[in-house]
Amino acid sequence: MLTKADLEALAAVRLDDSLILLAAGKSSSAYYLAGYAVELALKACIAKSFHANVIPDKAFVAAIYTHSLESLMSTAGLLPQFKTDSLKSPQFAAAWGIVSKWTEGSRYELWDPISAATLLSAINDPHHGVFQWVKKFW
Repeated sequence: MLTKADLEALAAVRLDDSLILLAAGKSSSAYYLAGYAVELALKACIAKSFHANVIPDKAFVAAIYTHSLESLMSTAGLLPQFKTDSLKSPQFAAAWGIVSKWTEGSRYELWDPISAATLLSAINDPHHGVFQWVKKFW
């Protein structure tokens, strides 16, 4: 069983590993792993919705078992804040536009260094990156 703290730690490790892979010239692996950093970060946000001694709604639990970043953003309850912050920061909105195209199916594709670097920049930018934004809601 994964705890919220486990999900947060795994998200950070996946991001760090993807940066190392990109630097080592492993673009496809870096791209694929980077998306999981965001997925795990969003799942960490969702984890705080669980309460002791309460059985959650089955549909809510089922919604967590997806790799769709857009669906996870919704399940985490972050869409209203996302809309507000996207209007304030076109750079953040653009970063999400890049990141939201990631899928678990990317493991079956070859990614060039520019695509991988673009995704990682959209995720990891210290001012407008998706990872930094999601971390605010852990």
